[in-house]
Amino acid sequence: MTPNTRSAKLGRWQIWLLTISGSMLWLSGAAWLLLHYYGQVEGEFGIETNPLEPWVLRYHGLFLIPALLGFGGLFVVHMPKGWKNKYQRNIGIGLTALVAVLILSGYLLYYVGDDALRSWSSIAHWVIGLATPTIFIWHHLGHKPKIARKRRERKQTI
Repeated sequence: MTPNTRSAKLGRWQIWLLTISGSMLWLSGAAWLLLHYYGQVEGEFGIETNPLEPWVLRYHGLFLIPALLGFGGLFVVHMPKGWKNKYQRNIGIGLTALVAVLILSGYLLYYVGDDALRSWSSIAHWVIGLATPTIFIWHHLGHKPKIARKRRERKQTI
């Protein structure tokens, strides 16, 4: 199936790719949070990290690959064509900024050794990560201001 180059509408495969990879990222991230803060186990020398924690992080990284492919694909048609829709533009810019912060904070969590920066990156990453699906759904549903909806409804009745 060829991409829809006349509008900002995503192809069905793109929606599925982003939905499945995004859902799996969210679920694996939430699972890591639960295991990290509430799933510690009693070990031989006291409280230890849950043995599932590193595996959940590995899956989180694995699901990042298709999510980044899908996100990168948005730059080709969806974002340039969607730029014309001023009601969606701001939420689209916000979503792009949030994804950029998630990518940057994830990179910092993986590569930075400084404990203070790592702590801030962790908090930013999981707070934004937990909230992101709500914003994606809002963007997908295309919420518009009430004034714009009323104008559109008036035009349809005339």
